[in-house]
Amino acid sequence: MKLALPLLLVTLALCCPDANAGEVCPALNSLTYSFMLGPIEEYQRKINKLDAPAEAIQAIMNVKTCVDEIPGTYRLAAARFVQIVENKCKKQSA
Repeated sequence: MKLALPLLLVTLALCCPDANAGEVCPALNSLTYSFMLGPIEEYQRKINKLDAPAEAIQAIMNVKTCVDEIPGTYRLAAARFVQIVENKCKKQSA
């Protein structure tokens, strides 16, 4: 199992050389921030557009309910951290 992740990463690197880790898909970025900071109704609308199985949507909505119970300052700090990582990736890929 420990070998699975490095093997996957090497496979992706060899098969997808044009992939750019510094460019985050805007839809994924929007989903991430909505998951951490947005109201549950907004996230529900966005996640329904993904055409995922009902069980998967219900599972992520259960997690979202738990995330919403975390104090806003901590969720904001997590969102800032994601933004810092994204900016670092963009700088490294430039």
